[in-house]
Amino acid sequence: MRKFNFSYDKEYDNLFLFRPKSKSKGSIELGDLVFDYNNKKELVGIQIMNASKLISEIINEDTNTIKRLLFHLNNCKIDVKPHNNILMIKIFLLGESREISPVIPIPNIRESSPALAYA
Repeated sequence: MRKFNFSYDKEYDNLFLFRPKSKSKGSIELGDLVFDYNNKKELVGIQIMNASKLISEIINEDTNTIKRLLFHLNNCKIDVKPHNNILMIKIFLLGESREISPVIPIPNIRESSPALAYA
């Protein structure tokens, strides 16, 4: 599990999670999610657009409650585990008084992808 820095834009409800000192060399967009990879094809960043809505749907909780947690976010860690042909991305988001841990499954990049061809 790695510590990620974070930035939350309350106005647009966008959450950006990124590894400190890591450079993105390529991105893949899946709906409201953008995944950034370095030149070793390691996940170094995640942008979640409409974050409170998406996270509330994943963990089945009220959108306004999630928005408040994101606005008062204190810490973030991400655990990435391969499972068959997918990556299970578990995001630990710690707010002022509680932690939530949504899990986002995405396709696992095993072969060179056109999106990462220049990474």
